[in-house]
Amino acid sequence: YRGDGYTCTPVRPCSEGSDKCSKYSTCTDLTPGGKYKCDCYFGFFGDGKQCTGSRGKRFLVLFMKNIGDPTETSPRPRHAQIYIASLNKTDVKITTSDSLAKSLKSKIDQTVSMNSNSEKIVSIFQNVRVNDAVVENKAVMLETSDVTSVFALNHDGYTSDSTLVLPIDRLGVKYVIPSTEPHSKQHSDYNSQLAFGAVQDQTRVEITLKLNRWQYIKYGGEKNRDGDKIIVTLNKYQTFQLSHNGDLTGTLITSSKPVAVFSGNRCNKLNRYGFCSHLVEQIPPVDSLDTTYIVPPHFERSGTMVRVVSAHTGSTTFSYTIDKSASTKTIGTFGNFDITVSGKQAVVVDSKRQVLVLSFGLAARRQKNGDPYMTMVPGVNQYVHQYHVSVPQGFQQNYFAIMVKKGSKSSLLLDNGRISSKNTVSESSVTVKGQDYVVLTVMVNQGVHRVETKDRSRFGLMIYGHGHDDGYGFAANILGPGKL
Repeated sequence: YRGDGYTCTPVRPCSEGSDKCSKYSTCTDLTPGGKYKCDCYFGFFGDGKQCTGSRGKRFLVLFMKNIGDPTETSPRPRHAQIYIASLNKTDVKITTSDSLAKSLKSKIDQTVSMNSNSEKIVSIFQNVRVNDAVVENKAVMLETSDVTSVFALNHDGYTSDSTLVLPIDRLGVKYVIPSTEPHSKQHSDYNSQLAFGAVQDQTRVEITLKLNRWQYIKYGGEKNRDGDKIIVTLNKYQTFQLSHNGDLTGTLITSSKPVAVFSGNRCNKLNRYGFCSHLVEQIPPVDSLDTTYIVPPHFERSGTMVRVVSAHTGSTTFSYTIDKSASTKTIGTFGNFDITVSGKQAVVVDSKRQVLVLSFGLAARRQKNGDPYMTMVPGVNQYVHQYHVSVPQGFQQNYFAIMVKKGSKSSLLLDNGRISSKNTVSESSVTVKGQDYVVLTVMVNQGVHRVETKDRSRFGLMIYGHGHDDGYGFAANILGPGKL
């Protein structure tokens, strides 16, 4: 209470703005005065003063170079899409740099409104895709009046991939790049690539290359080799991309101010059969990475390639367990190691230091549904207990991969109801640090979905799907506990 001792009024920290609740929580004043409680918003997990999740109100998106089908006589739509999922009524504002060509800016900038529990699909003109080795004004800024989840799909006629888009206030200044070895060094369509966009003016970005011996990237009139640094300064909403006919995995990105970083391959083929496919993910900053991961199987794929990437200098030792058989591997500075398993096997990765873990669904033999796609795997400590996500349009089969504690399986809810056994197409079990988990694959329809546990037990969620010679995949959250 406060007053002169004769007249006293209760202190109300929430009403007065003196509380310490997270910006992603609801603050409620309690009686007696001076006390209050913080409750994280839907889709966030924490004590209310610190809330973890990948939802937000401000996002920066960019779209890397993709390829079209050179054999297509009647080209299919070439577009990029932003998917926005909102639980509440929301106004959405999409803007680009004032320096972007007016003819392109007029096709992107817009304001739209959303109803509660809905999704909005915004098509982005294909010319906004970034080009190699040049500073451009091609970042897309998305702002919403209420908290939303945002995903991006980069589609170019016959090849696509998707990514979770991270909110601006969870971007960082240090990233390690994952990609894959191009199927052919003779064709730039297979190139690995990285790209980043700036949120603020005068953002200095330093790229420390990790290349194989004898390889180099031409930039600035120089042949830049392994360990060399490429420095770029960007202003607000500017972008920069590099591509290479080798694997860029392990390249380090550091910046003076937060940046949004994306990487993958223009279009790559990861086994002998099938076609190449665009690979892309937005990369979480190093300080958000985890040490323990459950990698689910990819239903109706020939297998899964799991890539573990060190986020540190020096050696990083980790174990990986397949069918209760454990092995140990040590990798060097920003090194990587691949694990290939069947389409029915889950993998547990447990590292002594922070690592990136990626999952690549491999093309299925004798099937036309789905070429490779790239997905960041959420760490066990990045799990939350509620998700609100969009499943993209245009794919024949769509799946949720759910990693949940065995005792909480019965607590799972999908769109406020129990998960139907007829929609559960696979189930397996793994053990993580003595805790039993169930790994479920659930068939779902396109559109917006709400997934949660009644007992508030945290679980992992990955979304993927297959179409004609195509596929996509992304995680519903890839951020560890933060300061928000």
